Amino acid sequence: MIEIGSGKGHFTFELAKRCNYVTAIEIDPKLCRITKNKLIEYENFQVINKDILQFKFPKNKSYKIYGNIPYNISTDIIRKIVFESTATESYLIVEYGFAKRLLNTNRSLALFLMTEVDISILSKIPREYFHPKPRVNSSLIVLKRHPSKISLKDRKQYENFVMKWVNKEYIKLFSKNQFYQALKYARIDDLNNISFEQFLSLFNSYKLFNR
Repeated sequence: MIEIGSGKGHFTFELAKRCNYVTAIEIDPKLCRITKNKLIEYENFQVINKDILQFKFPKNKSYKIYGNIPYNISTDIIRKIVFESTATESYLIVEYGFAKRLLNTNRSLALFLMTEVDISILSKIPREYFHPKPRVNSSLIVLKRHPSKISLKDRKQYENFVMKWVNKEYIKLFSKNQFYQALKYARIDDLNNISFEQFLSLFNSYKLFNR
């Protein structure tokens, strides 16, 4: 288990009781010392004093990630987890509004992440549960890795398609007839309410039309 941000070691302590080994990444050296002292009787953990955005995740290993991540860099951290780690599952506490945006297929971040992971909101956490109390509610989300839905050779084309799609530049992607055919094949009735599988269908139609 890799923990992002040990804080004072409260969750690290619980993880160490339940996991074979815990690596906690904490940017604050003072909090690193507090965590080490809190878990002094445990040998199945280590605390690394490092910025998570500078941390290099292990390669070719199976592990999970847990973290109550800073709201102001949530996007950067989740991108790093999804595209730079091999974590099979990641359990993260994030701002509630941000969690909902991760499921919104009208946003580029969701469309990029969903190529690699399934995203679910497990629970909503009232702000009163935290001290100091934040201004917004939080959510516990899980990212479960699956085989990539986009091949490496199609990645650039997919990124280009996503950016034009979310900016509603449909005319740059399809002719009028092509757009009608693609929507019909994907069974899309409402452009503001499409599933990720329907979006992939649109992308595959786009590739066929541009062979």
